[in-house]
Amino acid sequence: MAQISPRLARTFFAEISASSVLPLDPDDLVHMVRLRQHGHVVIGDIAIRCYKNRSKWTYDERDIRRAAQAFADFRLDPGDVVEFQVPPFRERDEQDPEERGRADWREKIASWMYWDARRKHQEQRHYEDWNDSWQRIGAHGLPGDLTWEEFTAAYSDRRQNIANTRPLELMTCSGGILLLPRAYAELLDRWEQVAEDLVASARVCSRCRAQGPRWGAWRTPSPLGYVTLCPPCSGATFQRYTGRLRGVQYESARTRSTRADGYLFRLCSESRAAVWDHCHDHGLVRGPLCGSCNTYEGKSTAHSFLQNKEGAALHLLECRGCLERRTLPARYHAALALMHVEETERHIIRTCRCRHVPWIEDVELAHGVYRFELSCWWHKATWTKDVTVAETAILVRQFVDQALAAGQAGAVVPGPSRPVPDTTLQS
Repeated sequence: MAQISPRLARTFFAEISASSVLPLDPDDLVHMVRLRQHGHVVIGDIAIRCYKNRSKWTYDERDIRRAAQAFADFRLDPGDVVEFQVPPFRERDEQDPEERGRADWREKIASWMYWDARRKHQEQRHYEDWNDSWQRIGAHGLPGDLTWEEFTAAYSDRRQNIANTRPLELMTCSGGILLLPRAYAELLDRWEQVAEDLVASARVCSRCRAQGPRWGAWRTPSPLGYVTLCPPCSGATFQRYTGRLRGVQYESARTRSTRADGYLFRLCSESRAAVWDHCHDHGLVRGPLCGSCNTYEGKSTAHSFLQNKEGAALHLLECRGCLERRTLPARYHAALALMHVEETERHIIRTCRCRHVPWIEDVELAHGVYRFELSCWWHKATWTKDVTVAETAILVRQFVDQALAAGQAGAVVPGPSRPVPDTTLQS
């Protein structure tokens, strides 16, 4: 098997399939967005397996060439079309959790249309006049008052993608009826089945055969790629981390001689870890994480990590330096100030306080002050809010004390970790 890199695979695929009548968008050969979920990249109705070799992801060159040639040979009659019916609008809360994220090309295209229809509806009316008329199919065959020209113009620069193809380049509208080439619609139907079969196979525990969540929560890294292990099977295979390297320097010989993948993932203790995470301010080990969460902690916004990762606060405090000083790494200070502003800051409409959470677009640290730029989309209001470094230090200390108290009580840190509002900091 000739193994090639993701970038070379994309180059080969693009060259061989250049003459295809399908509008292909094979960038996922590089990004591999479903890698953890099922270990394949699906282009059209063809699943291309990803392989792990010496800690790097690769493809079999023969798979790439076969798939690309299949699309180069694809035949499509532009005159043989089928009607595309826009599915009824459904709120996310109305959907079965098992249905969310399921491969469904009709629902995906419809979601783009409903999004634009709502945006148009809200832009043309005062917020007090908003209603649900944008959810109903209008005279143009699209939701609300949206026209085909408006819809295609909105997405012309966004290169919206389904099955690594661009459906809007083949869709047409005639007299309010939406049309797609029959061969392409049938290919998308096959894509749905291929994608669901991959998910169904990958969510089954490789040992006890129990069925897990569809989004790959049981998927754990291994030298040869991801394998599926349920929490009991993972617990029987790997050991729980109990602070063995707490207080140890990340660059020490002791860390290099201890494998992180012998432990369970620090934040959930249900799947296998991959790397040692450490505090960049103090250089001390925090604990074993999976590769994606380690990257998430280091490269996402600090605000996102604190808000979206349960147990994030206590994990950061596994650094002995942060714990002893009752603080967090410096990059999290602005995030806590931002969370405080989100919680407490509202603008005044006449004599009333706006009920909407403002949008915070930017934060700047200058002369000992975090300055936030806020806006209320509903009332077209903009303003700034300052939180001093000294005030932020108080917020950080409150946050840490709250996280430690919740951890000792076995509770989840609220918010997951919004600090208790301090009235002394409100203007």
